[in-house]
Amino acid sequence: MKYFILFFVFCSVLVQANNFGDGMHAYRKGNYHKAKILFEMALEKDKVFNASHMLGKMYLNGNGVAVNIDKAIDYFEFAYKFGNIMAGCYASKAYMQKGIYNWGILENGLAKGLEKKTRFCLKVVDIWQNQ
Repeated sequence: MKYFILFFVFCSVLVQANNFGDGMHAYRKGNYHKAKILFEMALEKDKVFNASHMLGKMYLNGNGVAVNIDKAIDYFEFAYKFGNIMAGCYASKAYMQKGIYNWGILENGLAKGLEKKTRFCLKVVDIWQNQ
């Protein structure tokens, strides 16, 4: 009985952990509706905070959802708060798309990315400097 319970717990963890992976697969295939549902499940049920970054990208780029920069920023900042450096860079890009070029706001998301010389973060700085 003890092994059955452990097996059941193990299987349920595996099923939950696949929500993010399945969401990434759907996203890459262009099935954004399915990806959104899976990312939301990964975030809410599985506490996979990188799913917040992917939801932010969807709202920033309008992948399967209406473009909503404010919602994208919220998702990016949440993911950044939990250690997703790239999400901080995307948040800065989203602020710029919103028309905010204040370095005090942008540097919060870019600082760690620039420290690590993350290619996308360097690209965001180039965008900011050319505005």
